[in-house]
Amino acid sequence: MPKLNRAKINIMLLVIVLLLTGSAGIAYHYYLQLRHEAGLDSNFPQVVGLPPGSRLANMPPYNGPHPALSERPAETFAFPIEFGATGPDEPLFAGPNQYPFLCQTEESHLGQPLIDNTRGWGIPVYAETLKGQRSQYVIGYSKDCSLPTRVHYLYYRNQQETFPRRVDDNIDPVPDDHQLLVRAESGTINRFMYVLLLPTSRADQLTKPDLSRWNGKLIYYFRGGISIGFQQGKLSLQRLTRDMRKALEQGYAVAFSTANETDNTYNIRLQEDTALRVKRQFVARYGEPAFTIGIGGSGGGLQQNLFAQNQPGIIDGGVALIAYPDMVTQIHYTLDCELLEYYFDHLASDRDFWRNPAHRQAILGLSVSNGRQPRLSWLTDIAQLLRLEWPDPTPPASECNSGWRGSVPLVNNPHFHSDYHRFARAVRERTYWTHWQDNRDIYGTDKDGRAPSPWSNDGVQYGLQALKNDTISMAQFLELNRRVGSWQPAEDMTEERYWHVSGDSRLYRFTPYGEHNMTHHGVVSSSPEQAAPRFSGNSAAATAAYQSGNVFMGKLRIPVMDVRMYLDHELNIHHTWAALSTRQRLLDAGTDIRLQPIWVSQKPYNPMWDAIAVMDQWLTRAALSNGDLISARPPAATDRCLSSEGDVIYEGEQVWDGRWNQQPDGNCTRLMPFHQGSRQIAGESIAGNTFQCALIPVEQAIVEGFYGDIDASPYLQQLQTIFPNGVCDYRQPDQAQPPGLTQLLDTLKASTTQHTLTDSADVRSPSVQK
Repeated sequence: MPKLNRAKINIMLLVIVLLLTGSAGIAYHYYLQLRHEAGLDSNFPQVVGLPPGSRLANMPPYNGPHPALSERPAETFAFPIEFGATGPDEPLFAGPNQYPFLCQTEESHLGQPLIDNTRGWGIPVYAETLKGQRSQYVIGYSKDCSLPTRVHYLYYRNQQETFPRRVDDNIDPVPDDHQLLVRAESGTINRFMYVLLLPTSRADQLTKPDLSRWNGKLIYYFRGGISIGFQQGKLSLQRLTRDMRKALEQGYAVAFSTANETDNTYNIRLQEDTALRVKRQFVARYGEPAFTIGIGGSGGGLQQNLFAQNQPGIIDGGVALIAYPDMVTQIHYTLDCELLEYYFDHLASDRDFWRNPAHRQAILGLSVSNGRQPRLSWLTDIAQLLRLEWPDPTPPASECNSGWRGSVPLVNNPHFHSDYHRFARAVRERTYWTHWQDNRDIYGTDKDGRAPSPWSNDGVQYGLQALKNDTISMAQFLELNRRVGSWQPAEDMTEERYWHVSGDSRLYRFTPYGEHNMTHHGVVSSSPEQAAPRFSGNSAAATAAYQSGNVFMGKLRIPVMDVRMYLDHELNIHHTWAALSTRQRLLDAGTDIRLQPIWVSQKPYNPMWDAIAVMDQWLTRAALSNGDLISARPPAATDRCLSSEGDVIYEGEQVWDGRWNQQPDGNCTRLMPFHQGSRQIAGESIAGNTFQCALIPVEQAIVEGFYGDIDASPYLQQLQTIFPNGVCDYRQPDQAQPPGLTQLLDTLKASTTQHTLTDSADVRSPSVQK
C-alpha cells in the first residue's frame, strides 16, 4: 500500500465513515459549505437571454496597424458625463460589444442596472419595494448594465480604522473630527463601472468639487486576477478607498474601472479604450493632472507594460507590481502545466522518480516543493474512493499544481466558465468560453463563431536541458515527449470535470488535470512506436496577437518600475523571472533598460509606496528637464533588492545578472534565486515570447549539437516518430511575428518624452478650476 500522510488518511477515513454510516446530515453540511465557497448559491440574477448576432462567424484575425503606430479615433462622447446620466456603452475603437455580459452592479452595492430592453436580453430587473428591496416582479432587462453617474462620500475617523465609513448623497453625517474625507464619483463607461476618488472637505458640493486637498496628480489603479471576460466585475468603494488610502492621504486623486481589473477581462484593447475614456472623464470634471502614475499588481502590472508600449499618455509612468510582460505569452508555459503534471502522476512508467521535487522541477522549470500539497488534492482522493480506487500518493506541490491549477480550462476550454451558474443553461450552450473568445476581434472566429487558439507545442522538446545536464536519461526524455501529448482542438473538447464548479454533479468524475481533453485521452498508447499528438496553434491568430499589441515587444517609452516581493519559494505564480523576461525583451528591442528599475523585497515588506514616491520624483524632475526621462532618473530608480524591513541590501546594474544573460550571478540573484518555465528548459530564451517556433529536422538538430554531449544518432527514428514535423530551433525568431514589425516599431521615438492627453477636441474645459 502506498505511503500516505496523516491528513490524507483522515480525509479518507472521514469519507469512508460518511459513506458507511449514512451520515447524510454531516455530508450535506460539507456539501453546502463547498457550494458556498464556490459561489454557487448567490441570490443575484442570471443572464437569461442573448441579443441577436451575439455569435459572429468567419471573422478574420486582426490585420490592422500596430496600436503604437496608429492614431486613435476622435472621441464621439461629450465628457463629462452629467450627474444622473449614463456614460457611453459602446467602445470607441475596441470592437463590438460582447454578449453575454453579466451585470454586477447590485453585488457592488450600487443598485440594479438600468433597464435597456424588454425582450429578455441580459439579466432581469425587478420592481423594488418601498424599502429598496427586489420584489418578484420583472419590469425589464439589462444587457449593458448601465448606472447613472453619482457621487458618494467615504471617511475615516482615525488611523486605526481599516475600512472607511460610507455616506451616500448626504454629507452631513460626516463628523467634524474625521481624519480623511473622500469624494467618490461612480458610473459606467463602456459598460464597466468606474470610480474617481479625490480627497476633499466638507465644503465639497456636487457640481462644485472642493479640490483644495488634491495635489494635482492622478493615480490610475489597475487590478489583477484571471478571467475570460463576459462580466462587468464587482466593485467595492470601501475596498478601493482602503487600498488607495495612503495615496489619498498624500493628496493624490485616483481613477479606476472594473475593465482595468483582469479578474474581469484580459482584452487589452478594451482596457485601453476604457482607461482612455475614464481619464477623459476625470480631466473634464476636475482638470488636467500634472501627470498620471499607474499602479497595480499582476494583470494590473502587465496592463501598464502594454499601455506604455501601445498608448503612452494614459499613464506617464508606472509602478508594475508582481507583473508579467503581458498576458498572452504566459499561456505558453501555463498550458504546459497540466500536460506535464498528468504525465508525472499517471503516464510515467517510473512515477516514483517524478515524485522527487528536484526531478519534477528540472522539467517544469517552475518552483517545486514537498512542503505543500497540490490544490484540490483532497477532492481528487475523494473522487478516487468513490470510483473504488485507492488514492494515488500525493505528488509534490509545484507552481503548476498549486498556483496555476484551474486557469488552464478557464483560458482554453470553450465549455468552461468559473461563474457558469450566473448564466442560464440556454446562454451557456450558445457561448464559447475561452480567453481567445474574449478577444475574438483579435484572433478571429471560424464558421461556427469559435475563436482559435494560437498556442502550440509542436516541436517542443520538454526537458531538453535536464537531458543535457544528465538529470534524466535519454529513455526518460523520449518517454516524456512521446507520452505527454497536447490539448485537443477546441471543437473536440468536452466540459470540464470540476464537479459543481463546472456544472457536473458527479463527484466521482472529478479530475483537476482535464486529461479527457488531452490528445492521449488519459491513456498510454499500447504501441511504443506511437506518440501522443502535439498541437500546432493557429498561426494567423498568433500573428494577430503581435499585430494588435497584445504582445509586449520591449518598446517601453515611459518609465515603468518592476516592483515585487520575493515569492518564488511559496510556489506563487508571480515568480521573479517575469521581471527578467521583461528585461530581456527590452534588451532585444534596444530599449534603454534604465526605464525599468527592478525592485524585489523580502516579505513582509512591500515597497509599492516607496516606488510611488520615486516615480513622482522622476516625473517631477522630468517636467523640469524638458521631458528627458533618463537624465531625470532619481538615484533610487535603479535595480535593487531589499530586506524584510525595507533596507536596501544590494543595488546597481549587475545585481540581477545570471544565467539568463550569460553572466555570473549578481548579488541579488544569489540572495533571491529565480526559476524559469518549461519552454526555457526546452531551449527558449527567458524572454518567453515564442508562439510558433521555427522547426528543423531532427537529423539537423543532432548535427548542430542540440543534445549537448549526448550522441542522439541511435535514437533518430524514435525522435522522428515523436517530432514528425521537426524540433524547435529557438535560435530563430518566432515564425508568427509579422515581418517588418520590429523595424516599424524601431521608428518610434525612444527618447521617452512626457505624454499627456491634451487633445482639446476630446475633452471639455473643466467645470471647476483648482
